[in-house]
Amino acid sequence: MNILRPRLVSFVFALIAVVALVGCDSTGSSTSNSGEVTVSFATASSTQSTSSLAKTAADSLVLSGSNGTMQIDDIRLIVDKVKLEQDTEGTGEDSAGVEIEREVEVERPDFLNLPLQESEVSPVAAGDVPAGTYNEFEFEVDDLDDDEGNARELLSAIRTEEGFPNWPEDASMVVIGTFTPADGSPTPFTTYFEAEIEVERVLSTPLEVTSEGFSRELIVRLDPARWFEQSDDTIRDLSQFDYEETETVKELEAEFEDGVAEIEYDD
Repeated sequence: MNILRPRLVSFVFALIAVVALVGCDSTGSSTSNSGEVTVSFATASSTQSTSSLAKTAADSLVLSGSNGTMQIDDIRLIVDKVKLEQDTEGTGEDSAGVEIEREVEVERPDFLNLPLQESEVSPVAAGDVPAGTYNEFEFEVDDLDDDEGNARELLSAIRTEEGFPNWPEDASMVVIGTFTPADGSPTPFTTYFEAEIEVERVLSTPLEVTSEGFSRELIVRLDPARWFEQSDDTIRDLSQFDYEETETVKELEAEFEDGVAEIEYDD
């Protein structure tokens, strides 16, 4: 059985009450009222000036720099966790000093096929979320180098069902494409990256979840140009790190967070 298509895992609700003064929580901690939320990933249009990013008719991206052109045909990554957080403090007379922190999260790793066309999105988690106002969002990208059952199951599926038989345990992302130097011929590559990173964002406009029967979709937009462009107007030649040739897994942590362009949701 293919555990990857489709495999939208459900949110898990946790409630933490931090009591600073004696008081009652008038905000309530009931989870009976809830609304549906989906978390998806997509690509964003590059706003960077040091390289040119173009979208082809097919599902691919083309980055151009002074040293050549790189066509990206496939990006896959392991999203280990997504989480919404609600941090409120009671203001009523009966709730003085009671801080309620709600967390709604998915802690099961998911193998994301990042859409390379801006109009497409790929969901990784969905489910009922307790009604309320959520002001923080977090997601983690991680490898599968542990002995937990979910991680081993996903690693096996990636190697046997998704066409990556050599996926390294310490890799959390792969990029497939070709690099063409300014004065040379195209060279194909399959390059793996290690990007163990936790990305947290305060939502500029809090996400309102209600129990009125309509769903909300939160979209994380990634800008791959920010991962591979360099300050001297060149782009990183990923063919130098082709896994079959080098058996190298490149680190991509600071650059990965820079590539989180936007977190948006429907109004």
